[in-house]
Amino acid sequence: MNKAFARTMYVSLGHTLHPWYEKASAWVVENRRNLSWLTTAFALIALMWLLSSRGGWMTLLQATIENKLFLLLAILLWPINLGMEAWKWHRLSSNVLVELDAKTPYRSWIDIWKEVLVGQTWALLGPFRLADGAGRISATSDSRLKGAAGAKAFAIGAACQGWITWWWAVLALAIAGKPLAAVILGLGMTMISMWASTFFSLFLGLLCGGRYITFACQYLLMLSAWGVLSPTDWMTEGFPKIAALWCAVGSIPWPAELGVREAAAAWMFDGNLPGVIAATFALWILNRAGPAALGLIWVGRAWQVNKNGRID
Repeated sequence: MNKAFARTMYVSLGHTLHPWYEKASAWVVENRRNLSWLTTAFALIALMWLLSSRGGWMTLLQATIENKLFLLLAILLWPINLGMEAWKWHRLSSNVLVELDAKTPYRSWIDIWKEVLVGQTWALLGPFRLADGAGRISATSDSRLKGAAGAKAFAIGAACQGWITWWWAVLALAIAGKPLAAVILGLGMTMISMWASTFFSLFLGLLCGGRYITFACQYLLMLSAWGVLSPTDWMTEGFPKIAALWCAVGSIPWPAELGVREAAAAWMFDGNLPGVIAATFALWILNRAGPAALGLIWVGRAWQVNKNGRID
């Protein structure tokens, strides 16, 4: 692989798209809160419409846990999922400090966990996803990470996670019996990987892959706990749908959180709608609301109030 060629291609494309990207980014940043709430409201309305066609919100009372062991296993995977995210942030933030100082920095794991958990709180309260990175940068006690260096570390991690997610989609398409789509997406991902390999290390890719596998197992366990999916259908039906769901929702940097995953999941797994919504909300509470609640320990010190008295 010619890394110089791949990088040159990327730079050329970057120069071409830069003006459009700058305008779009500025507009999204300026309207991020309104966009986030609008997307959330639209998703919840979609859920209400789906439920209304199947008996209304009261049907959620029909969703019962049929296998408590699966629920317990999904919960036990939570610290592994969050631990890999903390490990990833430790590596990325340390790397950018090395680039700044040309020496190996020491980063306290207490600081790492504080930054990750505060980021989760910001992402929930935002409720736009990019607030995760802003929360980490605001919570850090290292002044060198307060600006572009911290933003770079977070952006690399988010981009790598999205890159890995789409590679899993290639496998999911193959499992689902769609070889042509898998080949087309695989070729596209190979071209992207020529550029990505100049920025993402093997260790970072393994961490992101591990996080995705952990999450997928959690989701499969939750769906099975609520009787939506049989364990015998995990690979043939569950995994391909989860991969499609998370490519459509999780890896696209749209400023949205609550409701979007649930609406997408209700569309993907429509056989037992109350169970799907209950399982997806439960996973959201576990993986997002749980860490966000822990982040409230520090979030009062992390939020910065500007001169107009507004929270940024």
